[in-house]
Amino acid sequence: MEKDKNIQHKVTIVGLGQMGIKLAELLRDQSIPITVWNRSIAKAKDIKNVQVIANLNSAIDQSAIIIICVYDYKAINEILSGPEIQAALKGKTIINLTTGSPQEADNLDLRMKNYDAYYLDGAIQVAPDQMGMPDTTILISGDQHLYNEQETLLKILGGNIKYLGPKASAASAMDLATLTWLYGSYIGLIYGAGLARNADLDLNVYSNILAEITPGFTAFFQHQLQVIEMGNYAISQSPLSISVAATQRIWDAIKDSSMDTRFPENIALLLKKAEASGYGGQELAALIKVVQK
Repeated sequence: MEKDKNIQHKVTIVGLGQMGIKLAELLRDQSIPITVWNRSIAKAKDIKNVQVIANLNSAIDQSAIIIICVYDYKAINEILSGPEIQAALKGKTIINLTTGSPQEADNLDLRMKNYDAYYLDGAIQVAPDQMGMPDTTILISGDQHLYNEQETLLKILGGNIKYLGPKASAASAMDLATLTWLYGSYIGLIYGAGLARNADLDLNVYSNILAEITPGFTAFFQHQLQVIEMGNYAISQSPLSISVAATQRIWDAIKDSSMDTRFPENIALLLKKAEASGYGGQELAALIKVVQK
């Protein structure tokens, strides 16, 4: 990425976990003056060409933009406590990339308003070694004018910035939505690996087949979400009743193995509930009617 000579702001990074260090390095490499702070300042020893300050108030004073990336909101609340911090944050732009709940994001947004600070909430969708790439996705929400001011800076961290609107909690809510999909898929991956191993199948072959069929399933998922968005559950690709039978077969196979049955059992029972509720003759996406009650 070519250096953007229009970026004049100094940035302070609060939090030096693996992600915080990566954020500091990416911005530093674009010749942005970087100050770093961490409760254990020893973590800064391997970051070159940044200013390391042990006092948080002094670190905040160095910059117009403060990027926070710590373990959780409990850590944020501990770090940003006291009248001295409140005074230091006045007039600053706070970009919070700490993972948390929508309510926590809204609460911090209100707190920053009370501090006379400006606030954007963000959620990083990749691991540290995937940061700074054209397809790196970062979710951002908060005041749109403030987002527009910081968009160039944010695109140094990831080329695929998704601005989700003025409500501070939007990024956290979308993060929970994508993580729900991720962990559900990952647990399915692990159960699939168990079934494959029980059948003495090569996991490399399993891996390659998944890579080959994933684009098609992604298109299928997108169609299902469009069905929900439009509210038209007439059968268009996959009747819900077919998945009732399929998830029962999966549950039966896992019951016959030595694996834990709770995950496939819950999936099968959820589909059975949808069928019992009269949705068997609708598109699979009608499952949302049961999930959302």
